[in-house]
Amino acid sequence: MGRRRLLLPIRQWFGRQTLSMQFLLACGALIFLVAAVSGYLISREVSHNAAVDRAAATALFMQSILEPAGNEIAQSGQLSAERRLRLDKLFAEPQFKDRFPYFELWLPDGSVAYSTSKELIGRRFNPPPGLLRALKGDVAAEYADLTASEHTLRSLSTRYLEIYSPLRRSDTGEVVAVAEIHEDTDTLHWEIFEVRLIGWTVVAGASTLIMLGLLAIVHRGSATIERQRLRLEQRAEEAERVSEEIRVLRDRARLASLRMTDSNERLTRGIGADLHDGPAQLIGFAILQTEPVRVARSRSEREEALEVICGTLGEALKEIRLIARSLLLPDIEHLDLDQVIGRAAKLHEARTGTQVAIKGSGSKLPLPPVIKTCIYRFVQEGLNNAHRHANGRGQAIRCRIDGTVLNLSVRDNGGPSAKSSSSDKPDGSGLGIHGLQQRVESLGGTLKFVHRRDGAELQMTLDLGGGMLDG
Repeated sequence: MGRRRLLLPIRQWFGRQTLSMQFLLACGALIFLVAAVSGYLISREVSHNAAVDRAAATALFMQSILEPAGNEIAQSGQLSAERRLRLDKLFAEPQFKDRFPYFELWLPDGSVAYSTSKELIGRRFNPPPGLLRALKGDVAAEYADLTASEHTLRSLSTRYLEIYSPLRRSDTGEVVAVAEIHEDTDTLHWEIFEVRLIGWTVVAGASTLIMLGLLAIVHRGSATIERQRLRLEQRAEEAERVSEEIRVLRDRARLASLRMTDSNERLTRGIGADLHDGPAQLIGFAILQTEPVRVARSRSEREEALEVICGTLGEALKEIRLIARSLLLPDIEHLDLDQVIGRAAKLHEARTGTQVAIKGSGSKLPLPPVIKTCIYRFVQEGLNNAHRHANGRGQAIRCRIDGTVLNLSVRDNGGPSAKSSSSDKPDGSGLGIHGLQQRVESLGGTLKFVHRRDGAELQMTLDLGGGMLDG
């Protein structure tokens, strides 16, 4: 858990870097690891080869010096006193003693025929691994094992490079002895260090050049991607800003439409009031004033004319009052959604003598007057069509609110032949589907008339979001 918490900030920081920086970090770490492994393997191989080459050169040099000693051992199986004296003088010289501080001449049975350490001469020891390889004819080189008995006997404490060189018979090439040369490793180590340094430098330089080349390519691509990303971000911000402006303008247009519809409704209400209180009252007064003018050439003609006038004026008065009653709304400003629907349904039931089933929404949203008016007109027109085309059979109102969307429908059981017309006005009280559609669409809603096998349904969908409820 603690490790995850530690790695999370690193991942977040790494993710915020540019593509070229991510590549530099990841590729740099990978190339560093590969270079380290490659450098180690190369330097180890080079060091081994350097030691082998040094051993081969030393062995070849010593074989040219020790060839007479080998022939002597091949003939007599041992070295003469004169030969030992010559070898003592040879290895006592400064150029030999400084480079080769110790020297042994081994016989195949593991005994020491000659040594610069006199205490080893004539003694037999466990053959070291390098001696066994040299007896097979190979030149062997390995660092001295300070725990070996021949080294503990003379208290050797420095790990010299032991070079085992086989000495052969000149006639048959048989290995008759093995020369063990202890070479000082200071010079060898310095040469190996130089070789390793060169190897590491070559690997590091090549890795750096590869990384710089790849970085240049990736940096160019990263710069292009970064520029495109900035452009996309600018375009996205611009598109978001334009979208916000469009949304604001749409909301303003809807609010303006609300206000316009509200103004039209007030105008319609005023016209209805004027028709009801003006012409209707005047025509009624005119009817009352026809009594004094019942003057004609004969009584029957006068009565007949007056009956025609009274009938015509009565019908006109009835029509005007019906139109005024259709234009005037009941007091719905203080009613909620379900109450507005119930008021329209009750007035329809009282006027037609039919029954209306209502399934309300249960919502108490504070709707503005213009929305209430639209709902009232929708229910009024839907029930008028149901009464006109289905004789009021199966009249039902359903209302629900999904989020901010109002879904309202009026249906009947009049059968598939039920149709409505925008010009139909039952009993002079309807405003028509076309006018209702314009009213609903001005508020941003939709109106749909659906024919069913068992009747017809008038549907209205209205989005109450976007500031509609603030109107």
